[in-house]
Amino acid sequence: MNIFTEQQIHQLLIVFIWVFTLSYVFFPLIRKVVISLKIKNNVLSRSSHEGYVPNFGGVVFFISYFSVFFLIPEFRASNTTFVLLAAMAVIFVTGFLDDLITLSPKLKLVGQLLSASIVLVEPQLTIHSLYGFLGIYEISFFYSVVGTVFFLVLLINAFNLIDGIDGLTAITGIVISVFYSLVFFKANQFLFFAICITNIAMLLAFLRYNFSKRKKIFMGDTGSLLLGLVLGILTIRIMSLNLTSLNTFSLPHGHVPLLLIGILFIPILDTFRVMIIRYLNGKPIFEADRNHLHHILIDAGFSHRSVSFGIGVFNTVITVFMFFVVKYLSFFASLFILGFLFLLSAAFLFWVNKNRSAIRKKIKLKNKFTLFFLKIW
Repeated sequence: MNIFTEQQIHQLLIVFIWVFTLSYVFFPLIRKVVISLKIKNNVLSRSSHEGYVPNFGGVVFFISYFSVFFLIPEFRASNTTFVLLAAMAVIFVTGFLDDLITLSPKLKLVGQLLSASIVLVEPQLTIHSLYGFLGIYEISFFYSVVGTVFFLVLLINAFNLIDGIDGLTAITGIVISVFYSLVFFKANQFLFFAICITNIAMLLAFLRYNFSKRKKIFMGDTGSLLLGLVLGILTIRIMSLNLTSLNTFSLPHGHVPLLLIGILFIPILDTFRVMIIRYLNGKPIFEADRNHLHHILIDAGFSHRSVSFGIGVFNTVITVFMFFVVKYLSFFASLFILGFLFLLSAAFLFWVNKNRSAIRKKIKLKNKFTLFFLKIW
């Protein structure tokens, strides 16, 4: 198995330090610029915050990606890099305009479709095989195009939907990027490993300000749409890896999509659960509400940090668990277990939503006891 060269390892270290430092410095600068220009986003009724918080943190995301692609000479000479930048630029403009003037859902969808379509220019960023998943191997050009665009748009919207409380989207992005980085390291995919490192560095820096009370900033649609696109591209790249690369994990090839669904458990769970609820209630599936999993937990009395970190830990546990499930069990057993986990999680959220008043009282009582003992101590 090939591994990264010593020079590449040094470059990756530079990428992490550079992106973290750049992001750490630029987030408060962007915040000051937005406030000084008096650019205000509307505080929505479903928001968990009161007052004005700048929501253009995603601008720093785009700057981070752009700088990394031109920081490493190897990336500057790659056609893949320019395809990625073009797709990112389109989704960045879409998100930025939505944060600035609020685009209609149709216009946002046009931007997402255009961005996803640009990705099709690079063959290694398209879904061309499912490796026997559900009995499907190589797929035709038409279904490859439709499947790739549909999946990217789905994940772009999934990350846009979970971006509702402090830290959740960033922590979820970090968890996914960590697991994806392991795959790309074993597969000797330097460019995509570097993108994972970029995600981790900039999102760690973002958390510092997203959780801050005095210097708080949101990533906005500018950030959530861009992050969703990038993670979608990384997912497709894993699916398009050759069998030799995937063999390093000793996983049955047809089981790989199940593992990827496990890694993307939280955004997939929230997206499909919310859309099903809206459909059953006779509401448009893209209509905003407070039925998201994070809103349910917040309304039950849990803090933003506890919900975000709790969901991050849960997603990590699900991923590790599903890795061993797909590695040692049959396809249908793995599929059944994954489906059961989705149903169990949805049932838990239903129970929390139904009993949120009682749960909130218990949490308040527990907090009072905690403060009492801290004062005594």
